[in-house]
Amino acid sequence: MQDEIIDTYEKESEIKPLIDKLKKFSFKDFIKRQHFYYSALQKDTDIKFIEKNFTEFNKIRLVQKRKHKNGKISYDFYYELEDETYIIYSIAFEVKPLLINAFHVNRNFKNFKKRLLKAYKKQLIG
Repeated sequence: MQDEIIDTYEKESEIKPLIDKLKKFSFKDFIKRQHFYYSALQKDTDIKFIEKNFTEFNKIRLVQKRKHKNGKISYDFYYELEDETYIIYSIAFEVKPLLINAFHVNRNFKNFKKRLLKAYKKQLIG
């Protein structure tokens, strides 16, 4: 079984409960395994930039719920930045919250979102 996107949340009313859950944590609260640091290095990610933007919850425009091969669930939070690019934070709300991945994508978020929603329209909530 591959990782699969099982739900996509785009409306504020759908995203708000997930943001409320996210607000309970600071960036430092998250466990960051070796994969997180390897991926950050591989993608030339500035971790300070990722950390600084984490609490900008008003920038979250899209959330995807993902089921992994091991059966665990995580959420991808898409933050739209002022320059129209975006950051993805992949988070698992386990006993101890886990930051699986986080990186800045230097592409236009609105164009990306349009293509994404078209591709995953069956998984849209609401």
